[in-house]
Amino acid sequence: MIISFEGGEGVGKTTQVKLLSSYLEKKHIPWVSIREPGGSMISENIRELFLENNNLDPWTEILFVLASRRENITKIITPALSEGRIVIIDRFIESTLVYQGILGGVDSGAIIDIMKSTHTYMEPEVTVLLDAPVEISLQRIRAKDRFENLPLEYHDRIRRAFLDICNQKRHHVLDAARPIEDVWEDVASILEPFLEKG
Repeated sequence: MIISFEGGEGVGKTTQVKLLSSYLEKKHIPWVSIREPGGSMISENIRELFLENNNLDPWTEILFVLASRRENITKIITPALSEGRIVIIDRFIESTLVYQGILGGVDSGAIIDIMKSTHTYMEPEVTVLLDAPVEISLQRIRAKDRFENLPLEYHDRIRRAFLDICNQKRHHVLDAARPIEDVWEDVASILEPFLEKG
């Protein structure tokens, strides 16, 4: 099973991933957690290039992300799933469609096509979209990367783009402006039926 967390900067994805990981550990449910871009050793190297270089062409960004994802799929995700582990991912296909697609000006259909042709399109069983007003979420950020330093209007467009595309049954939109514990309670209640299935 794959569980992904999506949303703009500062909404608490990493915090909820840590809470879920701890929860699974206590229940003795095998799991693995990765972030995107990042994950495997090569993917982490790609992450550095991705975040440190401003003004990358959107297609270059897409190719960086998909190269990182392909490494993760072959080295981490597929082996973990075959072992019966739950795979938790901090950013996945929706982030590519929002950041490089909608915000980067690349047609979403073209992105999905290249994901499918490179075997990097995998739909999670559950995708949790953490949503909060950008005025709140950006206040939570300390060390800022090149995306987090962009203007408020950019982040508002990110928020609206996520809300627009997260409309499938597997998507669960949560109000992330609330206390962390309240958000986690909702995450746990969403996932419990899936975890009970084993």
